[in-house]
Amino acid sequence: MKTMQTNRAGLPATMKTLATAAALVVLAGCGGGGSDSTPGGTAVVGPLTLSGVVAARAAATGQSVDIQCASGTGTATSNADGSYTVTVTDGQLPCVLRAKGTADGDLYSVATGSGRTATANLTPLTHLVVASMAGGTPATFYNNFGADMGALVTPARVEAALATVQADLTARGIQTAAVGNPITAALVPAGTAQTANPYGEVLAGLEASLTTTGTTLAQLVTAVAKASPTVRLPAELLRQPQASNCAALRSGTLRFVWITPAELKADGDLGTVSRVTLDAPMLTFGNANGTSTSVTADGTCRYKGSTGMNGDPAEVVVSQGGVMLASSTIGGVKRLGIGFPEQSLTLADLAGEYNMMQVESNQGVVVGSGLTFRLNASGAVESAACQPGEVLARTCTPLSGLFPKLSVNAAGGFTMTSTDPAEPWTSRWFAYRTGSGDVVLMQIDQGGTFGFASPKVARTLPSLGTSRSWGASMDMERVASATTFGETTYLTKRVDAATDSYVRTIRNPLLATDDSHDQTIQHNWPRAGWTHLAAGSSPTPSGSLVSFREWVNLRLLGTGLSVTYSVPTATQAPVFSFTVTQ
Repeated sequence: MKTMQTNRAGLPATMKTLATAAALVVLAGCGGGGSDSTPGGTAVVGPLTLSGVVAARAAATGQSVDIQCASGTGTATSNADGSYTVTVTDGQLPCVLRAKGTADGDLYSVATGSGRTATANLTPLTHLVVASMAGGTPATFYNNFGADMGALVTPARVEAALATVQADLTARGIQTAAVGNPITAALVPAGTAQTANPYGEVLAGLEASLTTTGTTLAQLVTAVAKASPTVRLPAELLRQPQASNCAALRSGTLRFVWITPAELKADGDLGTVSRVTLDAPMLTFGNANGTSTSVTADGTCRYKGSTGMNGDPAEVVVSQGGVMLASSTIGGVKRLGIGFPEQSLTLADLAGEYNMMQVESNQGVVVGSGLTFRLNASGAVESAACQPGEVLARTCTPLSGLFPKLSVNAAGGFTMTSTDPAEPWTSRWFAYRTGSGDVVLMQIDQGGTFGFASPKVARTLPSLGTSRSWGASMDMERVASATTFGETTYLTKRVDAATDSYVRTIRNPLLATDDSHDQTIQHNWPRAGWTHLAAGSSPTPSGSLVSFREWVNLRLLGTGLSVTYSVPTATQAPVFSFTVTQ
């Protein structure tokens, strides 16, 4: 993937670029630690048995349980004690479940893992966990569930959602921690012939609390969903001191990667890849070479100062997911860099299918590519699709040949290594697991190829309302257009589920003249997980026309960061951009 050259067997050597791109996309990572991610690899399809208990205020008897899985569907009916068991023919996890018409209305749950059996209770607590994980109503999540949304249902995402639900209920005086994971915990609900166990007692207590406060489960779901942003900090960062003007900036060890076409330099050189220690309350960065540098606040989650590299001026913005976008002048050239908290992740944590936005040199021409690849639990690339330059392809060319493999790098992160003896190469990768449980990847190599990867998940349409972001762009020589970040406001004014598109009004708030104009954004185009804007023009309030370029965008799930590739035209060179949601 590193280049589009052909190896001796006549097979595309594109995986070299893909590996590089994936490494850049991985925003952070080190060796060690445990894994709770669903392993990637070839899907196993066959009989899948699900079981659990349906309970609202008490055991829900005779309830219809509907199951949708990544592959396969099924239906069951609960017994007198609320229990059910169903075998899904040709089933494949993950699954989403619905119990229809209980005393609390329809209840939802999920089943995760990679085996042939799974437990999935359906209770008000599991209903809340699904609402938190989806960041919306469980019914909408269930109705739109499909194989391309399977990456949203992982053990890590369930754990993150469970932590949010427990914190919300604790604040309401409802203690649920003793239950553990309500989806898989042993449950004996109150019934005509049985006494509730601790989980059943918690359910009874929840119902009593809702009755006392005059709150419905639907109202509680809405509150939990709103308190469960899809972009949030990992739990371990929430325990660290924060900057006074930014809850997302926390003390700890950070990895910085500067996107340059130069040779990849050693850690501590501060040329391309470096490791720093952040004191968030003091806004100081300690460098590996013993020096330190400070920044000053320049608005919420925005800072200015120097990078510590020859005292060059720098600017930094921080996303809600704790990822930094930095700009600075390095060697007299304006550059952009990415910073992210360092974590202990294993190869198994990275397993899964990814979309990747990558920039590479193809036969002497620097082009953007939109790739898809799958990593297994041992770090091997099992499959990949899309040739360099196929950024707009609706259907990608499957790649073949000797795919590369990731290994743990003792200096932090990972190394992607070619398995083709006729074309040896390596590239550096980093990974970051966000507070939503998603793992994103970043790749960079010595030739300047870089990329960002995110779990392959279909995009969902946004809610109506406003948002604001910072942005920066660079050309194909990795030269930034400016060292100061731009700002943009968005108003989502209309969504169209039939066409999977929405209309937004976009404006530069820093301009004296109102340049507001509409754009129609297409989701899951050219393929699932991507976003597309067709070239066009739109009038401003004054009647003047604003022209805009065609682009494709990839959101890095859970980070608050997205990357965009503006497609070249006969008169315009390609541009690579970053957007950070404020």
